[in-house]
Amino acid sequence: MQIYKITIRFLSYIGTPLHSDTIFGHLCWIYRYLYGKERLKEKILHHYETRPHLIVSCGFPAGYLPRPVLPPLSSSDLEAMVDKYFIKKGKHLLCGLDILKKVKKEKFIGKEDMEDIRQDVSEKAVTEILLCGRINNKGEEITHEQLTHVETTILHNSISRLSGSVLKGGGFYHSAEMTFKYDIDIYVKVDPEIFDIQTIKTVFETLGKYGFGKDKSTGKGQFEVLDITQENLPQEGNAVMSLSYFVPDESLKDGYYNLFTKFGKLGGHYAITEIPFKNPLILMAPGSVFKVKKIKDYYGIGVRNIHAKT
Repeated sequence: MQIYKITIRFLSYIGTPLHSDTIFGHLCWIYRYLYGKERLKEKILHHYETRPHLIVSCGFPAGYLPRPVLPPLSSSDLEAMVDKYFIKKGKHLLCGLDILKKVKKEKFIGKEDMEDIRQDVSEKAVTEILLCGRINNKGEEITHEQLTHVETTILHNSISRLSGSVLKGGGFYHSAEMTFKYDIDIYVKVDPEIFDIQTIKTVFETLGKYGFGKDKSTGKGQFEVLDITQENLPQEGNAVMSLSYFVPDESLKDGYYNLFTKFGKLGGHYAITEIPFKNPLILMAPGSVFKVKKIKDYYGIGVRNIHAKT
């Protein structure tokens, strides 16, 4: 299978997180509208549990990957790190601990940094790389790029369907919407016999015009495709790190992970059906790390029949 990296830039507010399953669903609907229902079944959905032709990651800040979930620092490693980077440079113990707390909360790591430590991944190595990006050679905290979305509160008012004017009471409300100060990378793994780069480009560009997530009919979630490049992510090793939300399969062994409960909804024209909700599903979050029994093209299983009506 071939991996492509799609770099996008949002042009409007977005109200839905860039989760892999949500992106996959949007791509399937766009593919259906472009090429038809039967082709969607044949090229994407047919035998998806045993031989998927399209696998999608979450959206990450351009040039970054999710921080791997690993065993925490030992007390001795923490003390040694504080001594090396702060106390020996004349800084107070509490100053070092405060900065390390901020480092612990960081959710992403540079793709090149991850490649540098790939042969010996540990929480100590990850923390040191992230720490060096936060301090100068004097142990002082420096300006650091914030890789988090910005939430904005948007105020709304309700219009009476009878009078066509603003409701006199109870119609004022607000919603939280996101903006990004950075571009977004999305990785897709495809069967090159099924998907070529032009098809991927067409589907993503159409999705960008159509809009991603909720309130797309009002212009939310629109983006432009900046670049599509062939990517060579590491394919060998004794462990894997997930770039998506997923349900593990039997080929994975011991690991470290974060759990996320997904409360999904139907998309496309099914979103306006009587029951658009899906049953809750517990997933492993991006950054989860597992040892593997054998190397495969992909890990995890497809889950069907989660629509609440079925």
